[in-house]
Amino acid sequence: MTALSVSHGTIAAALIAASAFLQSANGQESINLVSNGNFEANAKTPGWPDDWAQLKAGGSWETEDGNHFLRMTSTTPGSMVMLYRQITIPAGATALDLTWRQRVTNLKLGAQAWFDARIMMEFQNAEGAKVPPAPSAPYVRKDTGGWQEKSMRLTVPDGAVLLKFMPALFQVESGTFDLDDIVIKVAPAVVPAAESGVVAPK
Repeated sequence: MTALSVSHGTIAAALIAASAFLQSANGQESINLVSNGNFEANAKTPGWPDDWAQLKAGGSWETEDGNHFLRMTSTTPGSMVMLYRQITIPAGATALDLTWRQRVTNLKLGAQAWFDARIMMEFQNAEGAKVPPAPSAPYVRKDTGGWQEKSMRLTVPDGAVLLKFMPALFQVESGTFDLDDIVIKVAPAVVPAAESGVVAPK
């Protein structure tokens, strides 16, 4: 009985420790690293969402059925219309989950096949130098026919502390790129059984 009690107590303690670890990690995961990712807040600059750099040309803050979103519009064929945001990566994060909504209309590709609507991203270290590999850039090469919900996971390379987030109309002939509900969170941590201290029953 004593041995059995100790065994159960050890397993219970291990489960509690693993649960505490996951709850701590999930606390970090629940935070959107992109402030005002839904483009609703507007207290700092009239006519432009808070915490987003205003575009020199081709950018507008739009409302549709009471919902705000950001719009990029190609005003000159072959020009670059790009939104820039720098995201701080929490220490210890090995992966990030990105979700967003997008809508592309009246798109006409540029001189090259990759001159399209896309979200470019790049990792940087504390000195501002690039840290490869860069995440694959999700792209759109034809009208979406309405809003789309998209998601992807980004693996954080060693040494990366910043993520450059750059949605763009990349030298297209024409087009409109609408963005909303941008969320970047720390991806859920997976605790191997050996590290959690829990031994699976045989």
